[in-house]
This record gives sequence, C-alpha cells and structure tokens, in this order.
Amino acid sequence: MMTLDQKKAVVARFLRRCNEYAEREIARYRLALDDADAARALELQDKICHWSAYRAFNAYALTEIEGTELDAWFDE
Repeated sequence: MMTLDQKKAVVARFLRRCNEYAEREIARYRLALDDADAARALELQDKICHWSAYRAFNAYALTEIEGTELDAWFDE
C-alpha cells in the first residue's frame, strides 16, 4: 500500500507533466502566431489563453498537494 507522501508524489508528478505539455502547446501556438492572419491570430490567442489558465490551475493544485489541504482526499 502506498503512503500518503507516495500518493501525493504521483499526483504532483502528473500535474507537472500536464504543465510541461501545456508549455509545449503554448509555445507551439505562439510560433504559429508569426504567420497567422488576423482571424487565425485571434483563434490562436484564445487557445493560448485557455492553455495558460489550465497551467495556472495545475500550478495552484500543486501548491495544495504539496501542503496538507487535500490530504483527506487521499484517504479513500
């Protein structure tokens, strides 16, 4: 059986990997902005905004995982 710290480490690693993926997606969309027309640029900016919000949410979740606020969630 996994300890609380081990369980938290698995979730934290997953969230970090999600944010690494988000970073790559944001970078990809930013590169595409260089050659985009106005309509496509708006679409890309929207995607960048969504990925940025996703990344921020995961970063906040990581701070909660690294603390004790969500420890009870791991009891199940």
